[in-house]
Amino acid sequence: MERRKVVIGAAVAVGLAASRGSRAQQDNLLTIVGPFGPGGLNDIVARMYANKAAPLLKRTVIVGNKPGAGGLIAAQTVLRGDPQAALLVASNTFLIAAHVYKDAGYDPVRDFTPVTPLFTTSAVWVVRPDHPLKNLQDLVTYAKSNPGKLTYATNGVGTYSHLQMEMFKKRNGVDLTHVPFRSLPEGSMAVMGGVVDIAVDTPFAVAPRVKAGNLRPLAVFGPRREEAFPDVPTAEEAGFGEPDPLTIFCGLVVPSRAPAAYVEGLREASQQAIKDAEFVSQLRSGGVSPLAVPAAELSRIMTVQNERYADLIGALGISLT
Repeated sequence: MERRKVVIGAAVAVGLAASRGSRAQQDNLLTIVGPFGPGGLNDIVARMYANKAAPLLKRTVIVGNKPGAGGLIAAQTVLRGDPQAALLVASNTFLIAAHVYKDAGYDPVRDFTPVTPLFTTSAVWVVRPDHPLKNLQDLVTYAKSNPGKLTYATNGVGTYSHLQMEMFKKRNGVDLTHVPFRSLPEGSMAVMGGVVDIAVDTPFAVAPRVKAGNLRPLAVFGPRREEAFPDVPTAEEAGFGEPDPLTIFCGLVVPSRAPAAYVEGLREASQQAIKDAEFVSQLRSGGVSPLAVPAAELSRIMTVQNERYADLIGALGISLT
């Protein structure tokens, strides 16, 4: 009987130790939640950040994707969870979705606190190499004569790419058919396969496919031409510039209820991570501009753009349930 007590006692002790170890491992885990499928620009840069931030934070940092509903699933998951266990990848779409969806369940400025910016970039519209469209003027001319026949791919309804195309359609009086995908790379793949005519993507993602001859850019929607395809004009150069265009940005945020000291620790480590020479070099090599500014500047960008998107979405009449 005495031997049995010792064995049982040892088993209980081992079980408790394993349980404590599991809890400690779980407490040390920090998840970066992405709103779109893997392989897109935001996902790639989030993983780059995780590699740099993990040793600085002394935590295990992983990236998990929760695509769907224009980013609402990811935003709501982080907002409702442990505020010290996850970061949300936030971009223009994060702001847009809060106004496009009737029951978004969050206010991007009130309910979330910026931790760090990651990068800024442009949008590029691409077609397959043999597509008859050669430039934006061709697109507008054809679309006016053939309403709804041209199709375009984005990473979902209520995303930045979707809103940008809808604004273009409204300004130029054309009708194109939207084909949403889970991520920008999927849309570009659909263009390569001849399933969709046009894809809205980023230079970072499409540059290798352009170089390989699998895609051809129509125009860059940004302040300057891209190094990856210097012969491709900006939308403004092509005569289709956006009035007061909004910068594409990406950063990380946490729920506003996260403790101030915890947030400050994240910010300090993040400033080191985004200024790391290798991190900056990797961004630039992909045609992406670092956004190495303090969290306060990201907060300002988000606040200004949030107000602009509220007005734009109201004017465009886009509303989803």
